[in-house]
Amino acid sequence: MVHVPRRPGQRRRSGDCAIAGGPHIVSNMVAYDSLAVHYDAVTGDCATEAAFIDGIIRHGRGRAATLLEVACGTGGIIASLAGRYQVSGLDISPAMLAVARERLPDGTPLQVADMSSFDLGTTFDAIVCVYHGINHLLAFPDWEGFFDCAHRHLNDGGLLVFDVLTMHSLEMMASGPRLVQQFGDNYLLTRVCASGQACFDWNIEVFELQSSGKYVLIPEVIRTASFPRGKILQALGERFAEVIMIASDGSIAADEASLDRIWFVCAKAGRHDGAAGGERAG
Repeated sequence: MVHVPRRPGQRRRSGDCAIAGGPHIVSNMVAYDSLAVHYDAVTGDCATEAAFIDGIIRHGRGRAATLLEVACGTGGIIASLAGRYQVSGLDISPAMLAVARERLPDGTPLQVADMSSFDLGTTFDAIVCVYHGINHLLAFPDWEGFFDCAHRHLNDGGLLVFDVLTMHSLEMMASGPRLVQQFGDNYLLTRVCASGQACFDWNIEVFELQSSGKYVLIPEVIRTASFPRGKILQALGERFAEVIMIASDGSIAADEASLDRIWFVCAKAGRHDGAAGGERAG
C-alpha cells in the first residue's frame, strides 16, 4: 500500500522549514480538505493501529476513561476506540471532520483547531496523535506548542502517546521511486522529495474517474518535517514526569537510525484516578 501522510491538524507556519511558494504548495488544511473524500479508501483499515494504541494506554493507565485524538482526520482511530473510551477529536480540516462525524457516535465532540495552539477547556486521561500527525508541524517551536497543549489538557497522571516519522524514514522515501496505488477506479501517485535540511514534500496526484469516463487530476503538495530524537526527548522531559520511546513492534526503541517510526509515551506528573475529565481551572 502506498504510504500517505495522515491526519494533519495545524496551520502552516514559517520556522525550521522555509515554506516555498508555487501553485501546488497549499496549506495542509486545504490539501486534506480536497483529499478527504478519498482518504479512507487510500489509507485502509485502522484497527491494528487502534489496538496498538489501546494496548499502550491499558498498560500505562489501565483506568483511563477519556481520550482525545489530535489530528484525528476522518476519525478511524477513535471510531475503533469509542467502545472503550469516551472519545473526542480535533483536526484543522473541516472536510476530514465531516467524514468523521458520519462514522462516530452521535454527540462525539469534534473540534476544528490548530494542534499547536488549541484550548478545549477540558481535560482527558489520554491524548493520542497517530500516523505521524506531528510531522506536519514544520517548526520545532510548534512541536513544543503541541507538547504544551497536550500537557495542559491531560489529567494528573495522564498519558500522551504519539508517533514520529524519523529522518531516516523520510530520507529513504525521498530516495525511492514514485509510488502508484489503485483504489477503486481511481489512482494515487505519491513522490516524496527533500525540500530542506529537515523538510520533505509529499507530491500527491489523485486521478479521479468521472461519470463521463474521463479522469480529473487533483494535485496537492503536503510538507512534513522531522527532528532529532534528542531534541524531542529534551523538550518532552521538560514537561512530562516520564517519557519512554518504543518501536512499532512494542520493543524499546534504541537505534533511531534503523527505525521508520518512533512512538513516544509521556506521563504527566500526579496520581491518575481514572477521572472522566472536567473543566480545567484557570
